[in-house]
Amino acid sequence: MANIKTLRTGFTGELDQDSGMTAKAKQAAGYVRNEAGAVVQTAQDHPSATSTLLLVFGAAAFVAGYMIGGASAPTRRRHR
Repeated sequence: MANIKTLRTGFTGELDQDSGMTAKAKQAAGYVRNEAGAVVQTAQDHPSATSTLLLVFGAAAFVAGYMIGGASAPTRRRHR
């Protein structure tokens, strides 16, 4: 059986992650979280501008889809 004194003297803290991929990923996630919060705050402060932007974006997406769909349709030839 293990000695309790030796078990209690082991490492019990957290590792300091000032560098490395984990720290950079956490930092990037923090930046994304802050920017998303800023976008949400701006959308809440300006609801009419937000709805106008979404309407324009939706109309542009519809027109682009219509143009792509029309361009990919085969040309019809009349046979007599």
